[in-house]
Amino acid sequence: MTMWNIAPRSVNLQGVCLVDEAHGWAVGDGGMILATRDGGSSWSPQGDTDKDLRAVSFVDTLRGWAAGRDGILLHTEDGGRHWRRQDSGTERNLYGVSFAPSGRTGWAVGDDGTVLASRDGGHTWQPQRTGADAHFTRCFAQDDRVAWIVGKKGRILATTDAGATWTVQESGTAADLRGVFAVSPGRCWAVGRGGTVLWTEDAGATWTRADSGTELDVYGVWVAPDGRAVRVSGDDGMILASADGGRTFLPLSSGTGKDVVTLAFTPDAVRGWAAGDDGLVLATEDGGATWNPQLNGVHKDFVAVHGAGPVRWVVGQDGAVAVSTDAGAGWRGGGIASGTVLWGVHGLDDGLRAWAVGDQGTVLATTDGGDTWHRRTSTTTEDLHSVHLTASRGWAVGTAATVLTTTDAGTTWHRQNIPATEDLHAVHGPDDGLHAWAVGDQGTVLATADGGHTWHRQVSPTTATLTNVHAVDADTVWAVGRAGTILATTDGGATWSRRDSGTDAALWGVTFTESGELGWAVGDLGTILATSDAGARWNRQDRTVTDTLKDVWVSPDGKGVSAAGDGGLILGSDALGETWRVHVSGTGKNLYGVHIFPDADGGWVVGDGGTVLSSRADGRWTPRPIGPATNLYGITAPDADTAWVAGRGGTIMVTYDAGAHWRAQETGTIRDLLSVHLRPDLRTGWAVGDQGTILATDDGGATWRHQAGAPGQVALWTVEFTDDLTGWAIGTGGTVLATQDAGATWRPQPTGTTDDLVGLHVVDARTCWFVGDDGTVLGTENGGAGWRRHDSGTTQNLNAVHFAPDGRVGCAVGRSDTVLITRDGGANWQTGATGSGMSLWAVHVASDRHWWIVGDEGTVLSTADGGATWEQHLYSPEKDAPARPRPRRTTD
Repeated sequence: MTMWNIAPRSVNLQGVCLVDEAHGWAVGDGGMILATRDGGSSWSPQGDTDKDLRAVSFVDTLRGWAAGRDGILLHTEDGGRHWRRQDSGTERNLYGVSFAPSGRTGWAVGDDGTVLASRDGGHTWQPQRTGADAHFTRCFAQDDRVAWIVGKKGRILATTDAGATWTVQESGTAADLRGVFAVSPGRCWAVGRGGTVLWTEDAGATWTRADSGTELDVYGVWVAPDGRAVRVSGDDGMILASADGGRTFLPLSSGTGKDVVTLAFTPDAVRGWAAGDDGLVLATEDGGATWNPQLNGVHKDFVAVHGAGPVRWVVGQDGAVAVSTDAGAGWRGGGIASGTVLWGVHGLDDGLRAWAVGDQGTVLATTDGGDTWHRRTSTTTEDLHSVHLTASRGWAVGTAATVLTTTDAGTTWHRQNIPATEDLHAVHGPDDGLHAWAVGDQGTVLATADGGHTWHRQVSPTTATLTNVHAVDADTVWAVGRAGTILATTDGGATWSRRDSGTDAALWGVTFTESGELGWAVGDLGTILATSDAGARWNRQDRTVTDTLKDVWVSPDGKGVSAAGDGGLILGSDALGETWRVHVSGTGKNLYGVHIFPDADGGWVVGDGGTVLSSRADGRWTPRPIGPATNLYGITAPDADTAWVAGRGGTIMVTYDAGAHWRAQETGTIRDLLSVHLRPDLRTGWAVGDQGTILATDDGGATWRHQAGAPGQVALWTVEFTDDLTGWAIGTGGTVLATQDAGATWRPQPTGTTDDLVGLHVVDARTCWFVGDDGTVLGTENGGAGWRRHDSGTTQNLNAVHFAPDGRVGCAVGRSDTVLITRDGGANWQTGATGSGMSLWAVHVASDRHWWIVGDEGTVLSTADGGATWEQHLYSPEKDAPARPRPRRTTD
């Protein structure tokens, strides 16, 4: 198993800067700043902002700048020990920052043609006029006078007089450009969407397109000082190398499928770093021939933690495992059972041997500290939720009253006959190897006093689900569960009594010190309860996080406490639990698509990394593994059992059994598909995506055929139909295509805008709404014969729009927690916010009061009062969640 150092936060990294072979910085979403002083062997977080950072520039080991969302500009003069916010004079998003080698002159660029310049090392910034109305994405300062800017729609600008004048250059492409790098006033390279790589040797008088050999989007570019060695990076782990100045390229093996957004090398092109999605940092010492992960993120939800001495073990979703050998200060992670939730883990005192249990009877063991894991025969296919071992015996428990026992250190496991039928969620016992307790649904408590040969039911004072148990000794035992339930016994379970937890939150973990004096319980929404008087009183500790915590473990002396939870969250305390430190922040995958059933009684959500969530009548959102870890951008669901998803690299997958099984469909394209729409007949549908791609099917996706539509450089973001014949597709550059013959012909409709259009909702054959960049809101009431631009009250980019069935109440969402609301059919729009602070990507208005929104970092929100208040929904694995859906249909 390949292990890597876990990033402090699993957010997407957007910029990297390398000063020398030892010093480098990377920045990204959520204000992430990482620094290394040892060539990447270790990375340390810096800064204290929560604003997304898009670019970083250092001129030496001390002076640096970072730029990002809402006009944020940060500056350090001590290598990042202290970052200070500078007054940028704008609230526009900034995507690029670059300083000349002198450290005096620099530029920052961003939305709506924003260009800021500084001539005093970034202490003050002034706007510069370029005469170009464009979204700028990156900039590069060659020296104090010469600089370059690139942006959307192939825009390239240059200055040779420190920005007094900017010249718009003819790039020869309409593709969005994402990166720029220069080695002299005359030689520059630019990269962008659709495999675009451009170069100039005459200061931009002419730009030549190189044959990159790919249609994947390119984001990062670096060039050696002599202009010969060129490296570019982009989607799906792509890294390309050129030895002839970018004329020709060869692919390099990055070892990852994640997007590599940015890269940098030493001047000799030998040592380099690349950064990208999920906190990924790759390193090479041979010019890029081989890459090794120095950091990588863990988006997987953790559900169990255990420790021994300085060693900590954590396991969770999709076979995720993390190990620390320094009491939680640093963590290594990997995957040992793809597609399987590992619900329990137990490590022995030697720090080398550990066991993990999970779905469908999974039992895994390691004897070398987690470097290798081996499956053990469990004699069951029931899900196993917990495991506990002593020197002589061990137990594992799970669904359908499953209890397994081992007497040979976990080599073999045998199922016991139990006087119960309920699902069991936890097992624990003291070190004597004889006594143990198991707890589960309906307040079930089972106990053994003979090492697990026989188990008997104990009387429980609750019917609430019990999720975890901890035995201090053969007499004193604690159990926790839903609705803030805490139970205790001091007579070995002869009597159990309730204890006041002071909360209604579900509690998922409980632990005590060896003496039984100090204890902790953790649960939903960052709940941490502590007791210092053997459980007589439980007090809520300061909320360090708001993510759900699924388990907690304390060392026998109480000096080391660890907790784990959603999104890869790991907390630690070395002060008797009085203060907590976040070792690894919990971060969910970005979510891009949402579909709610007509009765608002469940739905689907999709997003990055193959994320698929489903909800049914019980209101819980549950992950539904789809197989490939492909980014998914769109979903359509004609009924509760049937859904299609579309995503990266031409992916379309379908389920006919509510997500129990997914089947890939052959689309005939490797271009990203950004939206999919199927009609209620389950046969007729369309999908759209990059490079003007339009696909259609009339047999439920068994075959997809290309339809002619948009020019090749246009990305189509959304497609939707109002009936079997009438539909629209929209995309970059204000592109609007309409069809009245099921896509046999697609005709452009003029709307008067060149802004990118991203979100689309069709109310009926005459009424349709589009939203997009710069707060664009367009509507038609005559089938597109005429379009009217509405005042949105915002300049934030909008990503999605949806209306209630009556067409009166609607909601649009976008960047930086932007929410627009109309209650008069779109005539007027009011701004709002969810309070999440996240960029929002999709919205579904089920009725005039019930709406759903999804967005960055796993955000799932709903309102039941028309947007006055918003509720955050959890969807991490829960032991007592309903069983996985059973297949209803297995053929197309």
